[in-house]
Amino acid sequence: MLKKSFLIIMASTQVLAFLPNSFKTEYIQEFKSKVDKGNRKATGIFEYKYPSNLRLDQSQPEKLLYVSNSKTTWIYRAPFFEDEAPEVTIHKGQETSLSNFFDILKAGLKTNAHYVVKLDKSMAKITFNKNAIRKTGVKSAQLVFDGKDKNFDKMKQIVIQYEDGRDVKLDLKNTKTNVNFSKKYFEFEVPKNAKIVRQ
Repeated sequence: MLKKSFLIIMASTQVLAFLPNSFKTEYIQEFKSKVDKGNRKATGIFEYKYPSNLRLDQSQPEKLLYVSNSKTTWIYRAPFFEDEAPEVTIHKGQETSLSNFFDILKAGLKTNAHYVVKLDKSMAKITFNKNAIRKTGVKSAQLVFDGKDKNFDKMKQIVIQYEDGRDVKLDLKNTKTNVNFSKKYFEFEVPKNAKIVRQ
């Protein structure tokens, strides 16, 4: 009886303490193009620190760096040619993005004030309520794990259904949790020769 109770407590702790304070992961993103409706892929690395800090370094199909914190978002696009200036889009405030999505997941893999959770073998289906949709732009998400243990570092895929109708699949690998980031890691220093677009 004690052993059974201990297992139940351990399982509850696992789902409630799902999101680590920080992580780093490699990703392959699959999505449908708005222009020709064809399937597209992007690859890179994204890093996150709770709350609201996100750094996404995309390597393919084009070089792009996205850095965001609770105050500012920067999007850096590398030039195609050496004699061109890079472009940096600066947005004051936090955009609705993956950082909002992961912030809300801090509530764990258990139904709460933000979303309903359904667990099934190696999968977790999350359906967001209206308030959470407004904060994240996400209607629902499907988390797929490598095995029955639903630990964050065992998550191998996220399928996100956005409010605007977009579906995005993220395949994850080499996930490292509780990574130490410097204070200024989620800030971006704009190059002197950059073309700046403010939003």
